Amino acid sequence: MEQDLRTTKRRWFKLYPNECINGSIRWQLSPAERGVWYDLLAFSALCSNTGIIADRDNKALPHSFLANRLNIDLELLETTLTKCIEEKRITEDDDGIHITNWERYQSEYDRQKPYRQKAKSDDPDKYIKGKYGHMVKGNCLK
Repeated sequence: MEQDLRTTKRRWFKLYPNECINGSIRWQLSPAERGVWYDLLAFSALCSNTGIIADRDNKALPHSFLANRLNIDLELLETTLTKCIEEKRITEDDDGIHITNWERYQSEYDRQKPYRQKAKSDDPDKYIKGKYGHMVKGNCLK
């Protein structure tokens, strides 16, 4: 698992400050549990199948491993998971811990990616490669 965490390409996920400060998480979870929740989001972003906390083979990680990895007591992890399941923030099965509405924590860039890829495949010669190639039409360089 250690290697998976270092080699993944996802570098961030989106949080909404207004929801973090004024949302239901503020009164549903204790400060320690909120910290665990944000750690679970971060951990999920590093897993092979983002949005699901599991190993590379899509098998659930032991709670004792997660608690150790997050540097928290197993009891704190268990109470946080229980509350998050009750509040429908997560589900848990043999495949791992699934973050409900994971898409909401993703960037606008990720959401629009399929549309950009489709546009490139429609006319592959339209743009040249490079850092700013998406802005330069290929035929203007001839």
